[in-house]
Amino acid sequence: MWEAPSSRVRSAVEKDVSVAERTTSESLPSSVPWSVVVAVGAGLLALARVLYSPHVELAPQEAYYWQYARHPALSYFDHPPMSAWMIGLSTRWMGDTELGVRVPTILSGFALTWLLYGLGRRLYSARAGALAALAANATVLLGLGGVVMTPDVPLVLCWTAALRVLCELVLPDGAGAGRWGARWYVLGALVGLGMLSKYTAGLLLPQILVTALLTQRGRAALRTPYPYVGVLVALCIFTPVLVWNAMNGWASFAFQTAGRASEVRGVRPFLVGRYVGLQAVAVGPVLYLGLWAVAWRLVPRARAGEPRAVLLALSAVPGLLLFTAVSPVHWVKMNWVAPCYLGLMVALAGEWSARWDTPRVRRWAWGTVGSGAVLTGAMYLMPLAPWIPFSNRDALTNGWKELAERVEWQRVRLYALHGSAPEVVGWGYKAASELAFYLPGRPRTQSSGVLGGRGLAYDYWLDVERERALSGKDVLVVVDRREKMRDGEMRLSRFCETHEQLEEVAVHRGPHEVTRFTLWYCHGLRLQSYPFAS
Repeated sequence: MWEAPSSRVRSAVEKDVSVAERTTSESLPSSVPWSVVVAVGAGLLALARVLYSPHVELAPQEAYYWQYARHPALSYFDHPPMSAWMIGLSTRWMGDTELGVRVPTILSGFALTWLLYGLGRRLYSARAGALAALAANATVLLGLGGVVMTPDVPLVLCWTAALRVLCELVLPDGAGAGRWGARWYVLGALVGLGMLSKYTAGLLLPQILVTALLTQRGRAALRTPYPYVGVLVALCIFTPVLVWNAMNGWASFAFQTAGRASEVRGVRPFLVGRYVGLQAVAVGPVLYLGLWAVAWRLVPRARAGEPRAVLLALSAVPGLLLFTAVSPVHWVKMNWVAPCYLGLMVALAGEWSARWDTPRVRRWAWGTVGSGAVLTGAMYLMPLAPWIPFSNRDALTNGWKELAERVEWQRVRLYALHGSAPEVVGWGYKAASELAFYLPGRPRTQSSGVLGGRGLAYDYWLDVERERALSGKDVLVVVDRREKMRDGEMRLSRFCETHEQLEEVAVHRGPHEVTRFTLWYCHGLRLQSYPFAS
């Protein structure tokens, strides 16, 4: 139970609310057609991303999800299926190209920009919506994320759309549930689609419930059947994931729960520094501080019962606190926190808009967006401009074509020597997926599972017929120095009749070496279980 706020807090909240309410779209100069500005800006961004995408190699995760699409299924070992389904539809239309893989991201980025604008306009003003959309596109997380195809793309789209619908259901001036409670069913569908995208969307259900409990209209709605039918809609849409898990020993759920928990090795302070550093890069250092500050200010407003603050705080703060609490004991990846920033960006844009006549606020807003845009622009150019300073080891969109050329050369040479081209095995999903995409003919590749490691989704694609076809065959094993093939010689001795190291392949970003790959020739693969898979 929340304690009643003090009179001082209530006074501050009432002041902030009154200022924000005075800043509505009607009070803005009619000479600024914000909807046109946002639509044109989003369209130009989409066009720029279309022109950019074919010139940058796929990131390993993109190639991995493209591999998902080559193996159609109800779900997958480490993620729900939405990204695979989107890539499958896109590549069927556009072909197996970088642009074909990324078209869903570009279209989703256009829609996300428009949704953030609509959410900001609904809660604060048209100018606030435009600022929120601009701030989001000026971040590495959502701006560069407007090109890279991952499960986060449909996740943040569904999350933002769900918040927009929730506005009409719980705010005092909302349009309500509509005929036969239709908006609750739309909300349920968005939650279900979000969970088909990434398991993080499961946070939406309790957040929506608590938002309803803390708002007058929400409590009234909970006395009707509509919200509960909406939950059933979400679960029905999520059914493919449930069916796949039931057919596969609940493997994906176990991986995302017990599997993640098994990686905990106690408190490691350096993980906190990594977490903060990655998040500061993800949204820009200045905006990162601003988002934490606005989260701090939202909480007392929510405690005072201000409906907008309740909605935005609950959409962001619980998840933000959860990932921050986990960060000392587990590596929290940059993209995991993405949904938590959406509501905070809108709230911060609302504060900027409410005080836009203050020069200091305008300077702060433009400085925040501008610094983020510079960082994001540098990240866009980094794969194409080797003079931009960057950790070459982390240049994950460089060198894959170069590697594929050397691997193919070795396959041709081995074919001439032995009369058959070896199958390709990448140690880790990254090399396996990138080689599947960039090798001529796009062959079926395998990952660590054939050598007793953990191949993630690849282990489910190594079916009985494929296993029979691989057993006894020669394979070319490609090991990225960044992946560290543990017990390499022992594994090769156990799983190969004979083996030999062929060469090391250095790959580059311009003149800079990114990493080296070791190529091993494994003659006579023996497929078997391995007692210490990792």
